[in-house]
Amino acid sequence: MKILKKNSNRGILFLIILFLLTINVNAQTKIKVACIGNSVTYGLGISTRNVFSYPARLQFLLGKEYEVKNYGHSGATLLRKGHRPYSLTKEFGNALTYKPDIAIINLGLNDTDPRNWPDYGLSFEADYAWLIEQFRNVNPNIEIYVGLLTPIFSGHPRFGSGTHLWHKAINNKIVKVAHANGVGLIDLFTPLVNRPDLFPDHIHPIEEGAAIMANTVCSYLVKDFGGLKIPELFADGMVLQRGDRIPVFGRGNPDQVVTVDFQGKKRRAVVDSGGNWILYLTGVKTGGPFVMEIHHSEETITLKDVSVGDVWLCMGQSNMDFPLQASRSWRTGEVPLKNQNIRLFKFHALKSTDNIPWDRATLEKVNGLGYFKGSWNVERKGFSAIGYHFGVSVQDRLKVPIGIVQLSLGGAPIEAFMDKEVLWDDPQLVNLLKDWINSDYIMPWVRERATVNMTHKVSERQRHPYQPSYIYDAALCNIVPFGIKGILWYQGESNTHNPGLYKRMFFRMIEDFRKKWQNDRLPVYFVQLPGMDRPSWPCFRKMQHEIDQELSFSEMAVTLDLGDSLNVHPAKKREVGERLAIKALSNTYSMDILANAPKMTSVEDGQDEIIVSFEDGEGLCTLNGESVMGFELVNAKGQSVAVRGNIKGGQVKLPVHNNFQVKEVRYGFKPFTRANLSNMSGMPMGTSSIKIPSKISGKHK
Repeated sequence: MKILKKNSNRGILFLIILFLLTINVNAQTKIKVACIGNSVTYGLGISTRNVFSYPARLQFLLGKEYEVKNYGHSGATLLRKGHRPYSLTKEFGNALTYKPDIAIINLGLNDTDPRNWPDYGLSFEADYAWLIEQFRNVNPNIEIYVGLLTPIFSGHPRFGSGTHLWHKAINNKIVKVAHANGVGLIDLFTPLVNRPDLFPDHIHPIEEGAAIMANTVCSYLVKDFGGLKIPELFADGMVLQRGDRIPVFGRGNPDQVVTVDFQGKKRRAVVDSGGNWILYLTGVKTGGPFVMEIHHSEETITLKDVSVGDVWLCMGQSNMDFPLQASRSWRTGEVPLKNQNIRLFKFHALKSTDNIPWDRATLEKVNGLGYFKGSWNVERKGFSAIGYHFGVSVQDRLKVPIGIVQLSLGGAPIEAFMDKEVLWDDPQLVNLLKDWINSDYIMPWVRERATVNMTHKVSERQRHPYQPSYIYDAALCNIVPFGIKGILWYQGESNTHNPGLYKRMFFRMIEDFRKKWQNDRLPVYFVQLPGMDRPSWPCFRKMQHEIDQELSFSEMAVTLDLGDSLNVHPAKKREVGERLAIKALSNTYSMDILANAPKMTSVEDGQDEIIVSFEDGEGLCTLNGESVMGFELVNAKGQSVAVRGNIKGGQVKLPVHNNFQVKEVRYGFKPFTRANLSNMSGMPMGTSSIKIPSKISGKHK
């Protein structure tokens, strides 16, 4: 490198000017930042709050050019007629005297108190506007931000009596306040709502929570969220869901333009103030491989070997998690050759939930939501056998790329997959979150296994993948709104203790998924539990049959014939995947395929017999060519008798003897059953029942 020498006098003059400028810069006033708030801003519960409260952490992050002061007052309300108005505190007066250049206002938590919101809630927006105006009066050039409220978790004593609903209402109003008053909006809710472990009293964050607040506020102030980031589903070898609008999304720095270059077309989006961006690809060709480039400022991410086709999300517990290499089809050589048009993405668990204590490092990662790590191009032998066989069957018929995304965990209950905000909004389901490890809302086996894993817990609010909402927090929330064609679901073994509760959860969960993916017809194909010698399973399977009858755009695959009396993990997984594929090909892809098993629709009183009629009863037959097995008749006293039936003219005739007054016909109600009724589709009929109308319910001799 060459250095050119200038005239020495000019050099001396330059040094003098530089010295004077340095003095001038050092003499400049620092940028003054005032943190206005309640006990969360104050740092209540944080032992060394002058170091670890969020304003103190913010000072450290912003550096010497800024001066950050904490004007938090515990118990303060935004409402001027509240029980402790911030406008009457000495902190408010001191903050005005400070004449800050930047004000971060985070008030409203205490306004959820029943002493405040019911009486004075209508004044919230006006009172907030007044507060903003006071700071503008002392500094017309002030930069003001209002923060969404940090979470209040369901363990809070007032949560169900109004606080939760008022918390939501206040956050909605804060958004309006920001727009109406031309101030910035900082989302302090989203970064913390997935971390209940950081709120020991359900409302005040500990040091780590305060650090998250400080990092969030700092990112908004300096407009730096760490540059371009995309979810792990966007990677080499991925499959994009084909369609009219394909979402591509991620994180970036505010006001920066993100450009996506794909198939010769460019799409652009501007990163919003919270560091989020999303755009939609249109006119995209199916097939591949293609290359996608994502540009942001001086950063570029290049994704290679990208295909466009259909993506199916497979979720559940151990039977969905059951690997291909352990299945019967793998052992018998029934798995077809590897197909490059089937792409596999798996969320790998950090550690299995075996009956052993986890080490502290694992438990710390679990608390930090680091339990799952996903990747494309996984080896098929370790992938879900059901998901893989589904993909093979669908790809064989459609001839387009198929992506299968696996999110499953052995032993996981349904509540672990549900957004806690869905649980919060349901007056019954919210109870799942309260002291879950000791709650009879949760299956005993689930609690016992989690307790063993958490033997060396690193926090009093230690988290576990079986905890309600954990799988959603750690993985599922990062999938939305990645484009998917539909959902495959095989789960329930860890919820058989309470079928009615499960039914409620399943409906709420699917409703939420359809809302999040903005598709009220999002297909859901689920598996009815197979036969197994566990006494609670027949009623659970009956409940699943009810879901099948009541939930729109959803179909159930029956596996009653594939079970094992002693093994909760039957090895016949190819048949399960293929049955789900038949359901999808018939219903989602509108192919002319027989996909429905027979379903009981009515009964008639014959001579010494009950005659059962069916929907989809054409070609009634048995799976093994023998007489019909699996039916039982129930009388008014609840007594039951098993009977063998005969098929005649699309109906099944069941003999009745010995003055037995039939009130109900059941099918497949033994925990492990040899029930064998099917039809031309080859689909077996599942556990179900039908009541006998009183007018035909009589005595048979």
